[in-house]
Amino acid sequence: MSSDRSREIVRILESGASWTTASQIASQVGCSSRTVKSDITALNRTHEGMIVASSKGYRIEDATAAAQLLSQQANEVPQTAEARKRYILFELLMRHRKVRAADLAESLYISLATLDNELVAIKRELSGYGLVLRSRAGSLYIEGSASGEKKMVNQLIFDETKDYFSQIDLINRYFPKLDLAQLQERIDACLKRRGFYINGYALSSLIIHIAIFVERTSNGFESVPTTVKAAQPAGNEAREGLDEVAGEVCAAIEDLFSVLVSDADRDAVRLMLGANLIHANRFEPSDPEHRHARELLGAIVERVHDQFGLNLSDGEFELRFSLHLANMLSRVRCGMLLRNPQLEAIKSSQPFIYDVAVFVADVIAAETGVSVNEDEIAYIALHVGCLVEGQRANADKLHALVVCTRHNAYETHIDSFLDALDACVVVEGIVPAIDAAGDISRVDLVISTVPLSGYCPVPVVNVSPFFSKQDISLMRERVEALLKARLRTNLECSMRTFFTEDFFAIEPEVDDWRDAICKMSAPLIEGGYAFENFTERLLEREDISSSAYCDIAMPHPLDMDAKRTAVSVALFPLGLAWNNATVHAVIMLSITRDDRAFFGELFNYISGVLLKPGAVRAISHAKSYQEFLDALLRCA
Repeated sequence: MSSDRSREIVRILESGASWTTASQIASQVGCSSRTVKSDITALNRTHEGMIVASSKGYRIEDATAAAQLLSQQANEVPQTAEARKRYILFELLMRHRKVRAADLAESLYISLATLDNELVAIKRELSGYGLVLRSRAGSLYIEGSASGEKKMVNQLIFDETKDYFSQIDLINRYFPKLDLAQLQERIDACLKRRGFYINGYALSSLIIHIAIFVERTSNGFESVPTTVKAAQPAGNEAREGLDEVAGEVCAAIEDLFSVLVSDADRDAVRLMLGANLIHANRFEPSDPEHRHARELLGAIVERVHDQFGLNLSDGEFELRFSLHLANMLSRVRCGMLLRNPQLEAIKSSQPFIYDVAVFVADVIAAETGVSVNEDEIAYIALHVGCLVEGQRANADKLHALVVCTRHNAYETHIDSFLDALDACVVVEGIVPAIDAAGDISRVDLVISTVPLSGYCPVPVVNVSPFFSKQDISLMRERVEALLKARLRTNLECSMRTFFTEDFFAIEPEVDDWRDAICKMSAPLIEGGYAFENFTERLLEREDISSSAYCDIAMPHPLDMDAKRTAVSVALFPLGLAWNNATVHAVIMLSITRDDRAFFGELFNYISGVLLKPGAVRAISHAKSYQEFLDALLRCA
């Protein structure tokens, strides 16, 4: 059993939202399903009960044991090509300027011929950062800019740690000689003392950046000056505070790690701090950057309401999001990249919220000329999602009538019962008998402590007169089932209206995902559903952020201004490469402004489908249009 592969299996399971099948793990790890099952059996022998199995697949049962396993430093020889690639790159980018090829092959227990084969892939990856792998007199070294080298190291670490990006103790395994936890404590104390705030992901990025240049400095690598100017907070007090923070952080680095921070690295630290810190004074509306961000936010709120019917006019949201906007614009203008380890999770679990965030990014670009990348879009989604999900939770509450014989012994119990249900039910009234309620068509369900005789036009949930914990659990389950049934009924009606067999295909002949967009959009244009520039607008949306969400792609323009609403579907049971993903179904949307509610309902429904392992792949094997529609609706 390869320890590298085992850790990768645990990492995949830890990052999963639900059960994960052996075949899904195998496709990511690059081995057979049988190997995955064997590895999991071996893992449970050494870490009893860490992974639990069922007919649905596998999931982590003991999160503590999983975290401990992931935090272990891999001291053994790398066993896979991917692990060897990381080892070689860390050696050449952080530890040694030159490495003898023979020594490298010997340390990896591979032949020089095998090493040469694996260097081909490494050269290709280096080129993406403007770096070149050279060989001279039997030694290997990397040629290129120091900034490119640091970016590549940062990417390597991020790719491996994104599922626990904010846990400094786990990141510390890449820098065993550095106490990063102590560095974090010193930075936190400094910021608190100076009146600054920084979010957790930005702090992790800063600490990784510091660790990289400290490691490289200790091993004789040179630093180069940055050509980007640091962001300048408004007001002399804030600017002086930033200078003091940067100086104090650099002093802490020198004290903790016994290195001299170069002028270039000192400027880089100040640059990162200036683009990510929020000063207490920025909460004041008189701050020019904050005022500009509030003006931009006004345009965003108006456009989002017009496009999606969502209300972002909330005082707390506007304050926090405008502060985020101010820092984000500063980061982008400085050419800084703040990675978001939750990017893929946000896209797959909340595709509608992410799509709203993509639209917001387009508004920002139109208003400021600043292009926002996918990582920053995911941060926008976090802000927007918290507000919208809260609003949706209130909108999704069912209205209920409680039938209960009044008795003073019940008073305390019924109050506690109703408080427990407040998150999912709005109680319209309490009556001693159903006859006393009059017209009950205004409610979605009846909660009764007594059996009801005769016909009731709305669902009835019987609970005990004691309003026990079991009754509360029963009510929550029933409410969830009723909400799901209501969503399915509404969506099924819309699907049977807007999905048609005319725009349905199984494995159409396409060259790539761009060709799929062109061939699927043409009939919508010719049929009078979409405007002539529909294809171009679909591709523009893809340029901002891919519309692939796990196993499915949902291409659509940024604006909902189609002539008529229609949905085009293409199934690819063997998979279609879509940017950096592989999709098995493409659902293309041509939506009018009047049908924007359907747009949100469909996206929310698809998010539930995506959470079911293998659901989209199963749907993609439908043999007919009707079979596809039935399979999709069964996922409710």
